Amino acid sequence: MKKRTLSIMLVVSLLCTGCGTTFNLSDVGNKSTKSIKEESMDLQNKSSNKEENISDNSNSSSDVSSIEVNENESSEAGSTNGNTDTDGIDRYEAFISNTEKVYFDEESDVLPYHLQRKFDNSEGYTLDEIIETSLNAYYDNDKSKGDPSIQKQYIDCGKDGVKELLVDIRYPGMENSEYEEFDDKYVDHWVIKEVDNQLVVKYFGTDSLRSYTCINEYGCVNILNIGAYLGVLPETFGYLDENANWVLYYRYYYYLDMSDFVREKGNLGLNLEYSSEEWKDMQVEEYLFDDEAGYTDSDKTGFTIYVKTDDNGVVEDDSIYGDSSEYKEFFDDAGINTCPRSEVEKRLEERREEIGLSEDVMG
Repeated sequence: MKKRTLSIMLVVSLLCTGCGTTFNLSDVGNKSTKSIKEESMDLQNKSSNKEENISDNSNSSSDVSSIEVNENESSEAGSTNGNTDTDGIDRYEAFISNTEKVYFDEESDVLPYHLQRKFDNSEGYTLDEIIETSLNAYYDNDKSKGDPSIQKQYIDCGKDGVKELLVDIRYPGMENSEYEEFDDKYVDHWVIKEVDNQLVVKYFGTDSLRSYTCINEYGCVNILNIGAYLGVLPETFGYLDENANWVLYYRYYYYLDMSDFVREKGNLGLNLEYSSEEWKDMQVEEYLFDDEAGYTDSDKTGFTIYVKTDDNGVVEDDSIYGDSSEYKEFFDDAGINTCPRSEVEKRLEERREEIGLSEDVMG
């Protein structure tokens, strides 16, 4: 059986406010595909507990204004952890009470396309209006499953002592039978910051079927996907800095087979030719440092690793990265920047230093 070689050599402990649990992302390089599947299911099961603190309003009035707001117990509403300026907290509380509006940066593309079509970046929105506008975009929403419910929590993006507001909005009407099968929830995560006496939307993420956006108490973000689609498993790691601006750590892609890598790069216009027999039992992983990059064409955009596998797992053999290696020559000719598997930890450490991501923020 082939082994997954997810070479995240550091340990990243994330308290997932969206996932309701603490978990570690560590080096799992020599685990079997079966083990990865089992771990994915375990993570999904933990993630299913994330709604325990989100109020269930299935019996409430259909009027959005009747929705109860449940505060996460781990974050005191009035606590600022040393922040003497309480204006931001007051505004956050006013927003939760629908007496304050939140605004968008008019140049921002923080929202996904289906919501961008409904929201006007030049307008402000109360919490009720955010829910109503979102529901207008969610055409599959089944009202019979109950009203949206809300959970709020204060986080400290960049760990600078200044609080930001994280609002989780669950839409039970978006949860079809497949959600029920996996005990998943549909939840939108809104990170809001007080900027120049005004509330601004700084980040948006979603939990949906087999996909989870986890945000820890210091704004570290992990977007997890359970299961590979068309032979590709994507994950995203980053953080919200002291200004709550998104900073990409890396986008990770794990390709179950070389043919999956070749197909996906071909879709981006990078045509690669290879012999399936020569690349049998080879697997590929990408670490992209640029949100816009389609592949790793330089150290700036990231690196790609490739490994041999057999029934016992990864074959530790750095000779496949040597100048005389046919595998190395293949990637070099394609203009793809590669990295030996043994150097992944070093490269990721350098990346964290480059973007200012501290261990304190990672949690």
